[in-house]
Amino acid sequence: MPGHGLWIDVNALKATTKLIMTAEFLIHALGPKGDGIHNADRGPIYIDRALPGDVVDATIERGTGGVLRGEINRIVTRSAHRTVAPCPNYDVCGGCTLQHSVDEFYKNWKIEIVRDALRKKDLTPDVWHPPEFLSAGHRRRVTFAAFKKKNVVTLGYFRRRTHQVTNIETCLVVDPAIMALRAGLVSALVPLLQSGKAADIFIQRVNGHIDMVITGPVGQSGKPDLPVHEACAQMVQTLRIGRLSWRANERDSPEVMLDTNPVRATFGVLQVALPPLAFLQPTQSGEVALVAAVMDALPARGKFADLFSGCGTFSGAMLARGSVDAFDTTEAAIRALETAKGTKPLKAAQRDLYRNPLTRVEASGYEAIVFDPPRAGAPEQAAELAASNVPLIIGVSCNPATFARDARTIVDGGYRLASLKVVDQFTWSHHVELVASFAKAKV
Repeated sequence: MPGHGLWIDVNALKATTKLIMTAEFLIHALGPKGDGIHNADRGPIYIDRALPGDVVDATIERGTGGVLRGEINRIVTRSAHRTVAPCPNYDVCGGCTLQHSVDEFYKNWKIEIVRDALRKKDLTPDVWHPPEFLSAGHRRRVTFAAFKKKNVVTLGYFRRRTHQVTNIETCLVVDPAIMALRAGLVSALVPLLQSGKAADIFIQRVNGHIDMVITGPVGQSGKPDLPVHEACAQMVQTLRIGRLSWRANERDSPEVMLDTNPVRATFGVLQVALPPLAFLQPTQSGEVALVAAVMDALPARGKFADLFSGCGTFSGAMLARGSVDAFDTTEAAIRALETAKGTKPLKAAQRDLYRNPLTRVEASGYEAIVFDPPRAGAPEQAAELAASNVPLIIGVSCNPATFARDARTIVDGGYRLASLKVVDQFTWSHHVELVASFAKAKV
């Protein structure tokens, strides 16, 4: 029977090995990160790219925290949900999670991720708005891993759970204009990168302009020197890059090296000059869908707050209905809002909403508050909102689990979960977004 293979005596193995067993497994379920799950007596076994109903021959290893994970050696019996992945890089790329499933199963799974997160917190929205699934091929933001060896640059993505960079010449989820740029980058990066040292190449395409940030050592000293500046100037001119920046490490602020075209975004009535590495929704169509969902819930007129505002994705649209106070931790984002064209009646303030959340008294002064925190959610801010008297709270989230945790806090504070809409712009990944509204319960 699948799942009853011979287990290797772990005590007899060398201390350096992680191998546990090789056997056949029946896949019972699909986890929220896209792993197939075999429910064994000793606990779940997570098998990459397996689907419910599959019987797979897999090699199992003990991973971080003792979690058992497996790689498929061969598929013994195919699930009815399985199809052929359309991408030629699927076997070597660590990007997309679920290209191997049929479309109906994929969409139901995305919705179920949200439903399951809510069930665990005993939450049910009054209204489920129809979900919105956006097509692939429009990702306007990407980070390529780059590695130079013997004057040859490999430019692509990491393989699953490894530090090995796979050369990716085509990508079905990324804007074709970015992939065309990537083809020219392979040779242009040769004189910039250090041999044997990894670097990240962030690219964001905004209104036809390319914003690029290189993270990692460059030139002979690891920092931009004269040859690096010369090579950058040539690359910017040849590949028509609007702005090129550099930083040594991920936590550093980027240093603008060349700026030939202003990188500006339009958010409703706002024209915002974006800082390097500015956060935007990954697709333009996704941004439109999320903004529309927020505006559908927002009152026709009022005074509003936009928490975790970024550079104004929601603030710009909200300004059409009243005044907006925007708060964000990132100084560069707030500066961009302060200098944006068409800012009245917008006030922007830098504020650490984790250490210094908008208080319940402050929140009670608004007709509605929008909050769109990072993946970790905002438990401190949710607690203050729950204790406030603001009539309407609109939550935007890219993490159903942390959303459900914060939503439970808000509901326990006297609100009802009035509505929820699922938006999927991360095609074939395990990421999914949602917009929800909370109405103050009448006493």
